[in-house]
Amino acid sequence: MSNIKISLAGDLGSGKSTVGKILAAEFHAELYSTGTIQRKIATEMGMTTLQLNQYMETHPEIDGKIDDGLRALENEPIDLIIDSRMAWHFVPSSFSVYMMADAVISAERIMNAGRESEPFKSVEEAVRSISDRRKSEMVRYSHLYHVNIKDMENYKYVIDTSFVAPETVAEHIAAHYRLFTSGKAFARYEICPSRLLPCGSEDGEPALTEKDGFWYIASGAAKIAESIRNGAQLIACVRGETDTALCTVEKIANWEERTGIKLYKTPFGDR
Repeated sequence: MSNIKISLAGDLGSGKSTVGKILAAEFHAELYSTGTIQRKIATEMGMTTLQLNQYMETHPEIDGKIDDGLRALENEPIDLIIDSRMAWHFVPSSFSVYMMADAVISAERIMNAGRESEPFKSVEEAVRSISDRRKSEMVRYSHLYHVNIKDMENYKYVIDTSFVAPETVAEHIAAHYRLFTSGKAFARYEICPSRLLPCGSEDGEPALTEKDGFWYIASGAAKIAESIRNGAQLIACVRGETDTALCTVEKIANWEERTGIKLYKTPFGDR
């Protein structure tokens, strides 16, 4: 029987550390976290995590040390939950998961964690720092490895954690891991209903497209609406294409009345 290897990448503040601990307990697996390693390095060097990320742009030896540890995990004969933005790349046999979350919600979570290496005075400051840190990481990983860590197609499963408890997130990841290991098909994405904007076709299977941080329904609106009315916390979808200009204030109002859900954020600003 093959060893369990689940890798967790995702947005800063998406809950990777918390969910990783839950999964490690469920699968009786070891937890390996490069985030913990980086925060320790930042504290030892008297830096914030953003400052360390910017420093690492011109000091690749730190990435090299961390990445050598990741590479070694591919052939480790142990069960592992790997909390790392690059594990999908360096441990290709792992069930790779991307955990995403709204930027403001992520910022609030990071502030509440009270980490020494992530000191923020306001949510707005945290949002800016998170954005700058992610840009720094994308530049660094693109330069070093020629990969785009924000390309969701790199991952076997993508889950939106914005409005879902860590225990539920872990439950969904575990369920999809078991589907994956048994060779069963599943939709790559699960998105919180309050982040799905009405836009595309009523017919077909649920599909979505992303633009500027907003997620638009490309097809399957009828099935999605039914799932929302039935109380689904997450909507399973695949990627599709649609003209996002078709999403209007009027269409959003009709969607909210139809589904009974209040959308968290829209491209039309405060409502």
